[in-house]
This record gives sequence, structure tokens and C-alpha cells, in this order.
Amino acid sequence: MVATASSVRATGVYRRMQQESRAAGADPIELVCMLYDELELSLGVMSSMIRQGQRVSATDPATRARTILIGLDANLDRAAGGDVADALSRVYRSMRRKLDDAVQANSDLMMQELLEGVNDVSSAWRQLRHQ
Repeated sequence: MVATASSVRATGVYRRMQQESRAAGADPIELVCMLYDELELSLGVMSSMIRQGQRVSATDPATRARTILIGLDANLDRAAGGDVADALSRVYRSMRRKLDDAVQANSDLMMQELLEGVNDVSSAWRQLRHQ
């Protein structure tokens, strides 16, 4: 089955409803993991778009990925997190720069490298959640 614009939108609405329902009962670490899920999805969509010859600048996935990275950074508990929060802030800022560079270059390779880094940090959050 070929995805149409309306089927993609409908799927997106359904996913958002599922996420909102899941977020209502989530603890802080689970919320961060949910943001990583969305970030990974957005980066994957952009990578696919690039491989199909589309430009990803000014698209919803690009805006969403950037917004998630800004939100992750802005919501760090710097008082409680100390050096760890400072290190994560540097990681999030670096990811934003890499995202901006990948979007500007419309580079699948750069997007894949960013996705690998996001997967590494995401994996650490998921391990923390299961402790």
C-alpha cells in the first residue's frame, strides 16, 4: 500500500493521541524516553525524505526534532543534576548544531550519524529507566 498525504496525517494524529495518553501517567524518565522516541522517529523520517530526493529544511520533522532537543536542554534540572546536567546540556546543544548542519546540507550521512548519537544517549536513558 502506498502512503498518501491523508493516510500519513491520520497515522500521525493516531500516534499523537497514543503518546498523549501514555504521557499522562508517565514518570519524568519515561517522559524523556518518549521524547527520544519522537526524536528518533523525526530523524528517521528526514533521513528517508533525503534518500527520496526531498529537501528537509522547513519540514515538520525538522522543526519537531529541533524543538525536542531544545526542550530536553531547557528542562534539565541543573540544581539537582549538577555536572551531569551540564554535560547533557552540551550534548543537546551539539546535537542541535549537527541537526542544523545535516538539514542545511540535506545530508543522509550526517542525519544517520546524528541518529546514531541520539540512539546512544537514548539507550542510556532507557537503562536508567529500568534500574
